[in-house]
Amino acid sequence: MSGEFMRFRWLVLLFLSLSSLMACTQDPQWTLFYYADSKEIPESVTLSENISGYYATSEQCIAKGKGLIRLSDSGVGSFQCGHLCVATEDGGLTCDSMLESF
Repeated sequence: MSGEFMRFRWLVLLFLSLSSLMACTQDPQWTLFYYADSKEIPESVTLSENISGYYATSEQCIAKGKGLIRLSDSGVGSFQCGHLCVATEDGGLTCDSMLESF
């Protein structure tokens, strides 16, 4: 009986370890693009040069963008949050959708 209990205990510990590891390795869904000292999002911009972080939710991305503007020396800036952004063959980025500064 002691051997069965130890095996069960080991399986429970393994399951808990794997569950917590999977929670920490979720892919970010949102990419923050920040444009310092620009009240509006520039028309022609290379997205990859303006990446300021990756976030699990749009709310986290928006909060960070607003925080960067508040912390800037000028208090001016704009940002976009891109959903499911991927690199393109020509070295650029494309996103399924974009949310702009609020």
